[in-house]
Amino acid sequence: MARNQGRHRIARRTKIATALLGLSIAVGGLVVATTTGDPDRASADEVDKSQFVDITKVRPNVDEPRQGRNASTGSFTVDCGRNENGHFNPDNFIAQPGIRNGAQHLHDYVGNLSTNADSDNDSLLGAGTTCANGDESAYFWPVVRIDTEQEQDQGRDQDQNRDGDRNDADQDQAQARLDEPNADNELAGNDGEIQRPAVVDITFKGNAQEKVKEMPKFLRILYGDAKVTTNGPANARESWTCTGFENRVIKQYPICPEGSDVKRVHTFPSCLDGNNIDSENHRDHIKYPEENGECANGLTAVPELTISLTYEIPRQIQVNGQYKVDSFPEEEHNPFSDHDDFANVMPDRIMDRLVDCVNEGRECRE
Repeated sequence: MARNQGRHRIARRTKIATALLGLSIAVGGLVVATTTGDPDRASADEVDKSQFVDITKVRPNVDEPRQGRNASTGSFTVDCGRNENGHFNPDNFIAQPGIRNGAQHLHDYVGNLSTNADSDNDSLLGAGTTCANGDESAYFWPVVRIDTEQEQDQGRDQDQNRDGDRNDADQDQAQARLDEPNADNELAGNDGEIQRPAVVDITFKGNAQEKVKEMPKFLRILYGDAKVTTNGPANARESWTCTGFENRVIKQYPICPEGSDVKRVHTFPSCLDGNNIDSENHRDHIKYPEENGECANGLTAVPELTISLTYEIPRQIQVNGQYKVDSFPEEEHNPFSDHDDFANVMPDRIMDRLVDCVNEGRECRE
């Protein structure tokens, strides 16, 4: 695939100009700050170069538990595409239900075609899907962008911040307009060229010590923590690696050698508390297995979902520290804030095939 195939060029100056035009009409030609006129907002658009690490200098750190006699060793891979239909929004119906732009960063969606802030169990059913086998589950993660304009933008923002005091009410109005995504899917603090994954791999596996049970319909599961800076590292996960180096994952952005691509690996928790489909903090109902792969007492093993995302990002962009994951503004594109979301809307017949395949040790693809 060509390096720029499937990417969306983001016109940052167009967004700023459009916002300024609209506000000049509304307030009689008043000069207004751009998306990053607020110094705090400006910092969210820059990535700390120390967050980029040469993957070849990282020691292998991925340990798989030894499989027991009753292990479920199969796998079930679902082909849901690479978001070729451009399903993006800054919502999260699991963590911020009913709140438009609740995530404050853009999500890539595959699977269910209807997913937005207002999604619920009823709306997800029968909404259609990008998955080849009819799986209507919702799979979504923050987009990755290339941003080669950071330095020019920072200079422009510094000039604009010296223009003098502006009316606070008008600045708030400007920010309110710019916090919403424009036609090019830009958000304040999350600018750049959206990178469509070259490969999206959605695979369910078993448990190292026992057979798995069916996931209940509408089960919600979170991976990682989008607010790791605020919440601390307890729920954050090391997600980043390079193709050919999957035996090492890091919490920084990887710099890959020639011939290797940037990769995100998101493995979800898979030990369920009864048949609960959610919990108040969206985490207490489902946990990760113990170090030996066993589910703790009182928890039941369900299929373990892993979403792997591979990106063909030019190596010089990696070396220059010019790619980044969308994030909440306070995270400033912290790679350790990488996360993923899943809601199970599989028809029962597909879930039955999945469980049989995994428990019987077969490798299935649909």
